[in-house]
Amino acid sequence: MNAQLSKEIDKICQSFELDSNRLQQLVDLFIKSAEHGLNQKSSSKSYLPMIPTFVTSIPNGKEKGLLLAADLGGTNFRVCSVKLNGDHTFDLKQSKNPIPVDLMKSTTDELFSYLASKIGTFVKQHHGENFNSDNNDKSNHLKLGFTFSFPVDQTSLNSGTLIRWTKGFNIPDTVGKDVVKVLQYHLDEQKIPVHVAALANDTVGTLLARSYTGENKEGLTSIGCIFGTGTNGAYNEKLENIKKLPTEIYNDLKSKDIDHMVINTEWGSFDNDLELLPVTKYDEEVDKLSVNPGYHMFEKRVSGMFLGEILRNVLVDLHSQGLIFDQYSKTSDLPHRLRTPWLLSSEGMSLFEIDDSTKLIATELELKNMLRLPTTYEERLVIQKLTRSISKRASHLASIPITALIMKIDAFKGHNVEVDVGVDGSVVEFYPGFRTMMRDAIAESQVGSKGERRLHINISKDGSSVGAALCALSSDI
Repeated sequence: MNAQLSKEIDKICQSFELDSNRLQQLVDLFIKSAEHGLNQKSSSKSYLPMIPTFVTSIPNGKEKGLLLAADLGGTNFRVCSVKLNGDHTFDLKQSKNPIPVDLMKSTTDELFSYLASKIGTFVKQHHGENFNSDNNDKSNHLKLGFTFSFPVDQTSLNSGTLIRWTKGFNIPDTVGKDVVKVLQYHLDEQKIPVHVAALANDTVGTLLARSYTGENKEGLTSIGCIFGTGTNGAYNEKLENIKKLPTEIYNDLKSKDIDHMVINTEWGSFDNDLELLPVTKYDEEVDKLSVNPGYHMFEKRVSGMFLGEILRNVLVDLHSQGLIFDQYSKTSDLPHRLRTPWLLSSEGMSLFEIDDSTKLIATELELKNMLRLPTTYEERLVIQKLTRSISKRASHLASIPITALIMKIDAFKGHNVEVDVGVDGSVVEFYPGFRTMMRDAIAESQVGSKGERRLHINISKDGSSVGAALCALSSDI
């Protein structure tokens, strides 16, 4: 690698580094922001939303029943049926439907009519015995838990209004509408015998599903996390700490001997003011390109949707300095795919991360396939080094909310207590070394290496679907 290029790469990689002191400061800021969010009835860009979910019981694995779950989590819409067997196990049938790109920026009715039709198709195929011509007969209706992985203002277990879209969706007329009512309307219009019984965020589902399947072998499941297209987390909070709950709701819950409620943190919005989060010029460019500039600043440094875009911006910048891809004289000459936002994927980065083939031939093939980009061996070494810096920063940042919530709920209180965290999402499950790097950062945090050893981070497979079903189980038609 020539000296000028090597110097610039070292400079860029250094800009992505996080030291232990900054990590610990971010943990403290997260706790402060979370406590502020629990106290404030109105949301603000400056602190965590901390949304009450009205889920007040954590499963123990003995639950039984047949339920549906629908999951709008990003670019796909999944419909599932979950048969809970009462012994920590479940049987799952599911379908996966890609969301047409035009529907992500269309109208509320067009999107939700599409979602309802896919639920109807699934029920007809797998549970046709539940269909009859009298849609007013509720006795044969299946309960559905609706996992809606976008910020909502949830006012009960089965109602919540959309605060804002994320993850590439932009349908302005949905904002402020009750998404449960909208989906139920379209189900009824299409005479589909399904009752939307619960609204669940995917992280709430991950927490509940891990609690159902975990058998508490590795401690009580206290946190559910998503690290995939986006990132978010949920945890079980003492009712008395949720100051934003209306007095009548708080008193009603206390009268039923309920003392905890699951909180959806919406931690993708942590430190939107960039008080402590690291900022590079590439982060600023990615933020400008996003559908929600100035929001979800934490997510834009951690989640799979943005990691590849950060790398793409670095590569284009290096070319503009005349340091790589010298067969292209100006930016407009670069391959169209390299110039196009969002086409460099985190899946591609996962290959660059661990490529040990001769002269990084696997990386060469992936870049040609993904971006139509020919590269030299030197350029591939650059790309691997940058990839590793971006992913390390993402994984270290990902440790912050887990550490902060463990500290906030005093999870290690007691004698030799162990704590279980359920995680789901493509990045944490499939990105090479992500969980290991995340644990390295947790060991550097306030909980230290002793706390890190007592912490178990386990994949909660199908968490958003099974968890949504578990939400629906606890509701009444």
